[in-house]
Amino acid sequence: MQFILVIMINTNKALNRLIEDLKDSSPNLENSIKEIAPLTFLLNIKGHKDVYITINEESSNISFSEQSCDFEIRASLIDVLKLAISGKLNKGLIYGNGEIAIVLFNAIHKSNIDLIYLIDKYFGSLPAVFTYTIVKKVFKSSEIYQDKNYRDIRKRLRDIAIRLDRLEVLKSS
Repeated sequence: MQFILVIMINTNKALNRLIEDLKDSSPNLENSIKEIAPLTFLLNIKGHKDVYITINEESSNISFSEQSCDFEIRASLIDVLKLAISGKLNKGLIYGNGEIAIVLFNAIHKSNIDLIYLIDKYFGSLPAVFTYTIVKKVFKSSEIYQDKNYRDIRKRLRDIAIRLDRLEVLKSS
């Protein structure tokens, strides 16, 4: 029991850190969360344990024990990944108060969160490159940035991330 409690505390800390990173990357998201918080929803992924996520302004948490929730998302893992990457909400996956679910989804989706950036930040540049490649192939949506300066800045940032990863490897060896 104590082991499970330690895992939950660390999971809650990670969720709060992720939400803070999302808020930092998008001021619009922070304002939107303030408008709809507090809310609790159930993420019911086929073949996995039910996950209850509570979002508050000051502290959010993840729980695996049953509690009342505003809405439920019942989906397969593939459906959740498609939702996160494509930004297209399948309303057939939502049960309960669909209005709050749509408001939360739109707040997250319209805040222009760069998923590849977050994967790069949390997992490194190699998983980010793999994810970007998979997204391009699965969804056949090549994201082309029209602004040349923007493309150049993104290229420089990727190069810096690769160099940092190499320095970390050299430092640890």
